[in-house]
Amino acid sequence: MPLRLGIMPFNAPVALLRTHQPLIQHLEKELGRPIVVRSSSDYYTFVNQLLDGQFDIAIAGPHFASMAQTKGWVILVRYRADLQPVLVVREGGPISEIDDLRGKRIGLSSPLSMSSIGGVKWLLDQGLKMGSDFQLHEYPSHGAAIAAVTAGEVEAALTTHTPIRQVPEDVRRQIRIMATEIHMPHLMTLAATRLGTPEVARVRAALDKFPSTPAGETFFRDTGYLGYADVTASDLKALRPFVDLTLQMMRPIR
Repeated sequence: MPLRLGIMPFNAPVALLRTHQPLIQHLEKELGRPIVVRSSSDYYTFVNQLLDGQFDIAIAGPHFASMAQTKGWVILVRYRADLQPVLVVREGGPISEIDDLRGKRIGLSSPLSMSSIGGVKWLLDQGLKMGSDFQLHEYPSHGAAIAAVTAGEVEAALTTHTPIRQVPEDVRRQIRIMATEIHMPHLMTLAATRLGTPEVARVRAALDKFPSTPAGETFFRDTGYLGYADVTASDLKALRPFVDLTLQMMRPIR
């Protein structure tokens, strides 16, 4: 019987499938079961499918993983790399410090992505008020939000370092990075408790083997995820404010 692997839609479905093919093949070999990959049209749909138990295994943002833990999911591992939201502004433009963002438009890929949640929390922590001091504008992807800065559609964009490395060189030359002070756990891998304790343990064991395989070494090098790390109680405690903000930002979408 196939296992359904749900992957948060942080990229196009074809790109997600291509990137995760080494992991999929490894899990199929170790578990002796086919893996069917599922994604969603947007973050809001994904988190609702996750909480509804529509996947057997999932790769999700840490805020979604924390929410799912109370809905019959076991958090197995997280990527070792830190997730740091950053602001992208136009090179040579008028924005050089946080107060320069007052009254400005800020682009982002999705209000529910962890980079957006973390970036918005940082802005709020600096004393800016969402809606009055800055306006959020959603774009289909991180790359589109970054491009909107260079086109003058928005004055800044919330993203992370990885998408910046993936935009064309001519776009990178037109932007400057403003780092935030937010560092968060990266994507987490979960298993549904309904699989049963023995099968969840087999999934965990298969994940533990992956980084030391040739395919795993290539996967973690190419993605920049650096490997797997255990999820600690302090990780989950630190996520609480981000989960609260996620729930707040989900309300207007309904």
